[in-house]
Amino acid sequence: MPLATESLTPSQLRELEQVDARHVPRLAVFLMLYLGAAALSVVLAARDAAWTDWLARAPLYLIAAASLHGISLFTHEAVHGGLARRPWLNRLGGIACALPVLQNYAAYKVLHLKHHADLGGGKDPDHYANYTGRRWLELLMHVGRLLLGYPAYITMIPILGWRQGTTAERRWVMFEVALAVASLTAAVIFIPGQVLLHAWAIPMLLLNTLVNVRGMSQHTFLPESTHPVRGSRTILSNPVTRFFMCNENYHLEHHLYPRVPWYNLPELHRTLRADLVAQGAPFIPSYFSFVRGVLSGSLIRGAKPATPDA
Repeated sequence: MPLATESLTPSQLRELEQVDARHVPRLAVFLMLYLGAAALSVVLAARDAAWTDWLARAPLYLIAAASLHGISLFTHEAVHGGLARRPWLNRLGGIACALPVLQNYAAYKVLHLKHHADLGGGKDPDHYANYTGRRWLELLMHVGRLLLGYPAYITMIPILGWRQGTTAERRWVMFEVALAVASLTAAVIFIPGQVLLHAWAIPMLLLNTLVNVRGMSQHTFLPESTHPVRGSRTILSNPVTRFFMCNENYHLEHHLYPRVPWYNLPELHRTLRADLVAQGAPFIPSYFSFVRGVLSGSLIRGAKPATPDA
């Protein structure tokens, strides 16, 4: 089956793939939101620790987590060359956006590009069926990912990236591991424990859920995991979620045209939508719908073991 390109001309694609500085204002907003929410959380935490104070701080923790998550998404842009036009700026920006959430840009780049090259196939590091032939164990891995995936992610990605990377890529992986360890050690030594707890550790716990749901929603429980259209899922979502997600919810469109930067994905979606719907694109309305489908079992029952396209 051909890709959904009938509505997209080569000149339109070239225009959509143009990289510019529109990510800079969004990064600045995320940074200001995070710093503001984190600082206010610390101030409020200095008061008596009544349960009502925790309720008052909860929205601040969520804003801090969503902002950190938004910053980390620019690591993904850097992997695809969409953060800057110069490769060294992409790497520098990718590392800088990955470090606050303990991600490893170099390792992630190794694995993510393999994922794009063999979606749902035997060499896709994100396809859990490649790690076990037991269906029940694969489902257990998915449940574990939904609940506690991020700690495993930041631990295993450098290991897997180092194993599968070239010599040069391995050097970068180890450099970033050392940088993360040094940064975390310095933070523990020089930042007061209460500040670190309320400004970073608690938002990171919430970020765990955000990352797990986002990552799992993209390809999990799709019966045609290798299909270029039906093997990736787009979450239509709402304006607030799309803002903090940097349009990452348009994941199917991203897989079809990975060089299109995040700020052009809505236009790409509008251009391709009719063709994608005609080809059975798995659009769903929200991330809540995805989680509900997983917990109810409806998505699991609808998914079959992946088979290559005929």
